[in-house]
Amino acid sequence: MHKRKLFYILRTAASLALVFSLPILPAFATQPKQNSAYQQLKGKALRDVFADTMMLGEYRVYRDITRTYNYTEFHHANGTTDYVEGKKKLDGRWKIIGDDKICYKYPHSQYYDSTYCFFVFKQDKCYYKFSLEQMTLHGPRNWNRWSSRAVRKGDGGSCGDEVS
Repeated sequence: MHKRKLFYILRTAASLALVFSLPILPAFATQPKQNSAYQQLKGKALRDVFADTMMLGEYRVYRDITRTYNYTEFHHANGTTDYVEGKKKLDGRWKIIGDDKICYKYPHSQYYDSTYCFFVFKQDKCYYKFSLEQMTLHGPRNWNRWSSRAVRKGDGGSCGDEVS
């Protein structure tokens, strides 16, 4: 009976070790690869890109309500925005939070009823926004899972192939 107890204890310990190690394994497996083609914008550089700037953008996912991928948003230096998506026009607010995120709020919108925050990465003249859910401590989980991307009107940039 003593051997049976020892076997049970060892089997239980091995099972617990396996169970407690499982959540750790996916974290290591999903570590994002660094991508030197993208530069994260922070602080003054982030503010300078958006202040007094019209962004011409597109969402990665088709927007059923407005029947488009595209949007424009003028970011006034005072923290207000003029947002247009299809026929929808909204007044909004923008703010840099924590030196590395740009956040938006649309107080008069019934559709956009939260504060939306993004980390911004630049590749050439294209600015990619990644939602908080897509980020890890080391960067985006997947560089192809951006929320939206945009160019500054008048900069002559592009974001490559159109979303389809």
